[in-house]
Amino acid sequence: MKFVPKTEKQIAEAGLWEKGKYPFEILEATDEVSKNSGKEMIKLKVKIFKDSGASQNIFDYLLPDTMEYKLRHIAEVCGILADYEKGGLEAYQFIGKTGYCKIGISKDKSGAYPDKNSISDYVVDGKADPKTVAEALNDDSVPF
Repeated sequence: MKFVPKTEKQIAEAGLWEKGKYPFEILEATDEVSKNSGKEMIKLKVKIFKDSGASQNIFDYLLPDTMEYKLRHIAEVCGILADYEKGGLEAYQFIGKTGYCKIGISKDKSGAYPDKNSISDYVVDGKADPKTVAEALNDDSVPF
């Protein structure tokens, strides 16, 4: 068997997606407590899709005191902005929701872990109708 040997870094980088806007579907959502701050948060398991049909799962954490813009944006994209504006969201409200998100690359500052894709924000402007996106995700003729 012949192959081109790769370093750990090359292998990790090969699995990274480019920064950009991708369709998503929320597969799971749970109400949690942050181990770092002890505050309430929502943990999401989000499936993102490429035009080629490839997909990957990313965990995202919604904390009300950090990245507040992201919490508001996902509430708006998921159609639960009224609940956000009342000051209360529950994990179950996110399950099955679809839309578009911005993917970035997170680097571990300690160097202990390889770089990974992460969700930097949820796309409010120009968002697709969630029903249309959900239908597209299940339609074999659509490339993502």
